Amino acid sequence: MQPTPSLLAIAAALVLALPASAAEPKADKKAEAYKVAATIKTDIQAPVLALRADTDARRLYVARQGAIEAIDIDNGSRTAKLAVSGAVSAIALAPELNRGFATIASDNTVVLFDLKTLQLLKTVKSGGSEPAGIEYEARTKRLFVSHGKGGALSVLAADSGEAVGSVALKGKLRGVASDTRGAIYVADEEQNGVHVIDARELKAKGLMLTWPATKPTSITVDDKERRVYVATASGRMVVIDPDIGQMVGYVSTGTGEGGIVAQYQPNRFVRLFVPTADGQLTVVANAKLSAAVESTARPDGARGTAVAVDGKSGKAFMANANDILVLNK
Repeated sequence: MQPTPSLLAIAAALVLALPASAAEPKADKKAEAYKVAATIKTDIQAPVLALRADTDARRLYVARQGAIEAIDIDNGSRTAKLAVSGAVSAIALAPELNRGFATIASDNTVVLFDLKTLQLLKTVKSGGSEPAGIEYEARTKRLFVSHGKGGALSVLAADSGEAVGSVALKGKLRGVASDTRGAIYVADEEQNGVHVIDARELKAKGLMLTWPATKPTSITVDDKERRVYVATASGRMVVIDPDIGQMVGYVSTGTGEGGIVAQYQPNRFVRLFVPTADGQLTVVANAKLSAAVESTARPDGARGTAVAVDGKSGKAFMANANDILVLNK
């Protein structure tokens, strides 16, 4: 059952009645921390703004001001490059369509490109102001684009880039994620919550609060175990049960804006990587529906919140000033 506004209000009241200290499990002090195993050098001297890994294709997509690059995950070599106008704020992939998508915040556009060659296919208007996040929803074959200004969640056809519709959410929208049940989840930094949207009907179904955390920035979904994980700019990552709209736990992270990515092994969600603006990487383990800090690290030169993970090797990728840090145990 998807959350409804009335159910979400009840859930929020229940959460407010809980002591904040009861929500966070203890960290595993014996876990080995992730360390920098290698550095991938890139040709462009500019900060990395977004990362996205395609484990099956063995490619890492790297976005920054003026360019998107495809890197071979196994040997670190560049396989393709696409020049773009402006700074890329987010990347989404649709391997079954052989298409990639990137939001350009400075131009209010979305770039559609060929995943194999990185050839530009089309540039279209994003449908709002300051596009911040983008998600490909496979069931509807639609793109959902959040906007940091004006609160619009625009919807585009993934094959053509043509506008399908829009949902007026208000607030300052950030990261976007989806599940396999037809729901879209959108972080709202201004309203301190996560919007739930019906992907087919394009209707807002409610707002799930991220209390005790504020300013949610990035989001990912564990569809099998029905959990929504939300990185925030308030030093906490929140765990929400989307079926009841209730916060069910949180862990402490670094400070400043947070990114997030999940590592999966066959049929199992293993851990989360949460980099924050202060340079800390918090690794969060999943065990029996309970999230707990596995380890923390402050890799030399780490910068920004862009993060990706290779599901095959378990290696994580973070940005430094101009290149990419490869982290492993």
